[in-house]
Amino acid sequence: MTRAQRESSRELLEAIAKLQTAAKTRYGDAIIEVSLGPDGLRGAVALPGQAEALRRLVGDLWPAARCQLLVLSTRHSRAALYPLAEPMEIWRRRPDQGGPERELTTELLPGDPPAELLAVRGGNYLVKATGEAVGWVAHTARFRFGPTQTLDCPGAAVVPRLGWDPEVVRQTALDLIGRPYVFGGTGGLGVDCSGLTWRAFLTAGVRLPRNSRAQRRTGERVRLAELGATDLICAVHRGPRRTSHVALSLGDGEVVHACSESHQVLRERLADFRTRYQVLTVRRVPGAVGTPR
Repeated sequence: MTRAQRESSRELLEAIAKLQTAAKTRYGDAIIEVSLGPDGLRGAVALPGQAEALRRLVGDLWPAARCQLLVLSTRHSRAALYPLAEPMEIWRRRPDQGGPERELTTELLPGDPPAELLAVRGGNYLVKATGEAVGWVAHTARFRFGPTQTLDCPGAAVVPRLGWDPEVVRQTALDLIGRPYVFGGTGGLGVDCSGLTWRAFLTAGVRLPRNSRAQRRTGERVRLAELGATDLICAVHRGPRRTSHVALSLGDGEVVHACSESHQVLRERLADFRTRYQVLTVRRVPGAVGTPR
């Protein structure tokens, strides 16, 4: 290794250490296991974002080096976790790492598609749930191990071959009215905005991405003037924070959504909804059959 290569590798190692520290602060474990050799960087990371950050570092600090990374959350794992008699909670931070707050990434209910096992740390399980939600399951959770299922396509809706019934989606969302708003919830103790739409479509056999920003890119874009029942209304809160949000159209100028301000699932007029939210795009999931729009 030349002097220039040694200098580049030293800077790269320092940058990787900072990335690992930031990941551990956020997730409770870095899951960035890489090594430097004469030709560059190789190893494994948990998330696509971590791989992108490492490739940028290599490109900036050691352009001639190779970067060979296995991204755990995009591989086909050998085992999956199936929830049993209660919701299986998936946390952003590793449960045994503590911290002031633990943020729920998502939850799976009995009968939901399983979460694929990516890694084990401290007896806790790093998993990827349907909809590309990655997080940690505590060793105390109730689940069984089983075979994996077909992987979702990142950022896309996975639609049954024979289509899906819009009325099932609509009725599932209506049945959630009054349920409490719970960040990361999908129907156990409550739901968040994307958890409501995810649950409504999953009941009809459609697998959406799990968060509101990813749902903003799914399906096909339609004009607000063409809004129909079961279209996704992707929006942001009006005001300084402009938090991402998503609602489900019920048709006839009504929407249903999990509202963090009201702490529950609401049914309201689209006109009232738009006084508090700025609509960014309307997305239509393909493959609807049965009930006309």
